[in-house]
Amino acid sequence: MSDGINRWLEGIGLGEYAATFAENAIDEDVLPDLTDADLEKIGLKLGHRKKLLKAIATLAEGKPPAPVAASREPVPQAHDPDESLAAWERHPGERKPVTTLFADITGSTALTEKLDAEESHDLLYGATQRMCEAVENNRGTVCRFMGDGVMAMFGAPIASEQHAVDACEAALEMQRAMGEYARDVEARHGSGLQIRVGLHSGEVVVLTVGEGDKVEYDASGPTVPIAARMEQTARPGEIYLTTATRSLAADRIETETLAPVSVKGISEPVPVFALRRVRSAEEARRDEKRTPLVGRRADLMQFRGILEACIEEGHGQSLYVRGEPGIGKTRLVEEFARIAADQGVSHHRGLILPFGVGQGQDAIRSLVRSLLGIPLESGKVARKRAADEAINEGHLGPDQAVFLNDLLDLPQPRELRALYDAMDNDTRNRGKRAVVSTLLTVTSYTRPVLVIIEDVHWSDTITLTHLADLTKTVAECPTLLVMTSRIEGDQLDQKWRSSTEGSPFITIDLGPLRKQDAIALISGFIDAADPLAASCLERAAGNPLFLEQLLRTAQEGSTASLPDSIQSLVLARMDRLEPEDKRALQAAAVIGQRFHADALNHLIGTGDCGALVEHNLIRIEGDGYLFAHALIQESVYGSLLKRQRHELHRKAAEWYAGNDAALYAEHLASADDANAPGAFLDAAREQAQHYHFSRALDLTERGLAIATENPDQHRLICFKGELLRDLADVPSSISAYREGLDKAADDLQRCDAWMGLAAGMRVMTDYHEALALLDKAEAVAMKHNLTATLTQLHHLRGNLSFSLGRTDDCRNEHLLALKFAKQCQSAEGEARALGGLGDAEYARGRMNTARDYYTRCIDLSREHGFGRTEVAHLGQRAFARTFSGIWRGTKDELFAAIDVAMKAGDRRAEMNARLAMCELGFDLGEYDLIETHAERGLDLVRTLGARAWEPAILLWQAVVLHTKGHRSEAHELLLQAVSITREVGRAFNAGRVFGALAWVMADDDAVRVAALDEGETALREGSISHNYFWFYRFAMDSLLSVHDWDGVERYAAALEDYTRHEPMPSTDFFIARGRALAAFGRGTRDGALLEELNRLRDEAHREGLGSALPALE
Repeated sequence: MSDGINRWLEGIGLGEYAATFAENAIDEDVLPDLTDADLEKIGLKLGHRKKLLKAIATLAEGKPPAPVAASREPVPQAHDPDESLAAWERHPGERKPVTTLFADITGSTALTEKLDAEESHDLLYGATQRMCEAVENNRGTVCRFMGDGVMAMFGAPIASEQHAVDACEAALEMQRAMGEYARDVEARHGSGLQIRVGLHSGEVVVLTVGEGDKVEYDASGPTVPIAARMEQTARPGEIYLTTATRSLAADRIETETLAPVSVKGISEPVPVFALRRVRSAEEARRDEKRTPLVGRRADLMQFRGILEACIEEGHGQSLYVRGEPGIGKTRLVEEFARIAADQGVSHHRGLILPFGVGQGQDAIRSLVRSLLGIPLESGKVARKRAADEAINEGHLGPDQAVFLNDLLDLPQPRELRALYDAMDNDTRNRGKRAVVSTLLTVTSYTRPVLVIIEDVHWSDTITLTHLADLTKTVAECPTLLVMTSRIEGDQLDQKWRSSTEGSPFITIDLGPLRKQDAIALISGFIDAADPLAASCLERAAGNPLFLEQLLRTAQEGSTASLPDSIQSLVLARMDRLEPEDKRALQAAAVIGQRFHADALNHLIGTGDCGALVEHNLIRIEGDGYLFAHALIQESVYGSLLKRQRHELHRKAAEWYAGNDAALYAEHLASADDANAPGAFLDAAREQAQHYHFSRALDLTERGLAIATENPDQHRLICFKGELLRDLADVPSSISAYREGLDKAADDLQRCDAWMGLAAGMRVMTDYHEALALLDKAEAVAMKHNLTATLTQLHHLRGNLSFSLGRTDDCRNEHLLALKFAKQCQSAEGEARALGGLGDAEYARGRMNTARDYYTRCIDLSREHGFGRTEVAHLGQRAFARTFSGIWRGTKDELFAAIDVAMKAGDRRAEMNARLAMCELGFDLGEYDLIETHAERGLDLVRTLGARAWEPAILLWQAVVLHTKGHRSEAHELLLQAVSITREVGRAFNAGRVFGALAWVMADDDAVRVAALDEGETALREGSISHNYFWFYRFAMDSLLSVHDWDGVERYAAALEDYTRHEPMPSTDFFIARGRALAAFGRGTRDGALLEELNRLRDEAHREGLGSALPALE
């Protein structure tokens, strides 16, 4: 396209269409013939079409397209056309290889519509200024401004061999600067900006416009429109480049292969790559020095075949590369990654380390950050932005945000923290595994994926479970999972493999290099005919790491005596370093396999690692460093004297103090510091606060392994018991607390152990032993005024009293818990006490009061994020609501309580809410509702081992069978319920179970009478309120069916007496119903009775009480 046209477009403010005109071969001859239809066809907007046609009309009057030179201002400056053309003629241009950059702002139109002209100009000027600064900071030249964008070139007017790298660095700097600017814009105006950038390298004609200090530059030629096309193709926030640019900067950049695009005038689609990173020159030099891979041809052929099948079929598999240390596992999988990259496969990596892993840097969290495209060392703002994008773009569901926050080490918002707090550990871990699998699957939709996880032999249990899930995931999407492990310590045993459910899994066991392959490796260093080669070959015995280290030793000038082990060899190489470099290597080995320069600087006063990189002892890894091989780090570390190690570990602990509790504890332990056990306890508590109970347990065990003093041992043992209870391993928790009791040195320590034991005994339904333990603990707590302990103690005793049917004791204990919670200012203790008082009033049959307590408990829990306490009481509050005479609305509330309980994994709360749904289903006559929730409820009861709840569920299953006409089967279930009730104690279930038995078997006088007698006896002994409510209702209906009108009235009076302290609309309804039907049964037909029956029938219709209606019709 003519550059005159290009400048003319810029002059009328439509420079953004320069590439479009070029693609469609529109020049000065074609321009006057363009119509509105032509312009619409090539993609111009209506307003721009009208503006352009008006400008074309002026050309018809004899006015030529006016060239406009570039300016540092985003708004084009006025120029005298004659002056510019004269300058043009004096400087016809010269051909130069350059990289052309186009950058355009997106999202500006919607934003500037809200602003006045001046504000709009300032906003866009700020953006364009940052783009220009990025160009100039990287030796580029701004050529022109086009609407909201710029064009720049690198390699002209001053030629440069690095123009492609310069352009890539400028593009990345541009995106970073615009990202910061966009956040500021969004904060001020409510919406942000993004830019898209395109790059292409090739030969152009560089044009010089103007003279002296007014000289400006431009470029023309096919390179320009292709760069523009890259920009137009790019997504906002992305940088796209062509093969030409990628090839010129290949050793310095990391890219992602995208789908080719069509460009006008080019017959074949143009390959496109997304720029991801520019590597430092030092890093590139390191890679140049990477030892070439030799041998392993069969393994490489196998990988290529697996990769090809994965790409073609859209299904992947897992490869497990095993071998001895130094045998070449890492080098082989690096070659796998290179092969995959050449096929357009994206590569993500995680490294498992035995020690020295900072927060967020474990293998799984590293993988998540990589999948989201955020650097390992990214700050909280960048991680939060990535998390929001993953949710907003639909890659993850909103309900997965809570798990993603955990994986990215982000604080949970209050509403999500409450939910996460309520979850059990299995639910949290299951949710995090699902997030990782989903992210991997979604990523593979765009292009195939290769995931590499190295050093699986150092995995913990959580990581192994993640890897099992990933093995299943990759089988269903175009992804390959490659894992490496030493043979010693191989953790992927038969049990682990069975957890992958038969997913495709291939093991590659690496042996020593063949002789000819080892000779090929030697040839890369020295002449294979050199006598030294034979010596190296013999000593290395096919171990490539050992052979490489031998050869590097020879290169460094030491051939007199070759060490006979890798360890000796590494130390020999270390001894030839300059003293300061040797000291840096030793200090780095203390920090760990991965380390950062600032940590090293704290230990020895310098963070310079250049020489260590140069000698291939360490390599650059993101913002830090990684030992070139684990054996190098182990060998260097082993060379240190104990005194040296201790000193360096103490300094490392100083560095991590206050920043990373786990690494602080690890370094103290390695320094044999007496404070290490306490530090491990602090680190474990920190992990537990984030619900990482398995990791907390590991840290607790580490502390116990080195604790020698009683206070440390006891505190760690008791915390271990608490963690095991959180992990639902109650028997092991009880064992831990018993050990703590045995080791207790005084009453205070015994008190802690008694409290933990009592909590475990409650879960195991050993209520009486739990109460005896609490009596012991109370004496100590009162003596020492331990108000926090007394808060927990009375709350726990109140819960035990509830289970035993001791309703008054339950209420009194929770009142005491509330009193002590307020004294020690424990909001959580107060919330739990309020919930306990709700339970106490529920147990006493005062449902309105219970509902008020539950509401206060839930409100306080929501205010402070006590999710467990909130979820535990949602179902109870909903059930209490039915006694207010609001049946229909309660169903939705119960569904919500079940949903929250399921999300939280709180099976006890879910079980409770489903039981309440069964009772509501009976009231509403919705027996299918009962059937559904009773079935799931029974599964939960048996999973939890909550045998005391089983009779209630069996009762409702029997009710459903009875309504379907299966009376004998209903009778059998109720007999099972009776048997369990007698086994576990009658206080919790006897009244409702015997009442239901009397109702189902109403026409069997013997069974009915016996059931009613035993039910009444159980109520006289003391029971939970639900037994009174359901016994009297079932009893009235059973006697109505046999026309025992006196009996009906007697039970109606009994229910009225039970609720006299707090009458409720629901019980009043059934009392009135029983009396009215009994009177009608006796033959009464007066107006008052008929009016009462009509009232009851209308209320039953209004509230949908399907089970109460038939008798009233």
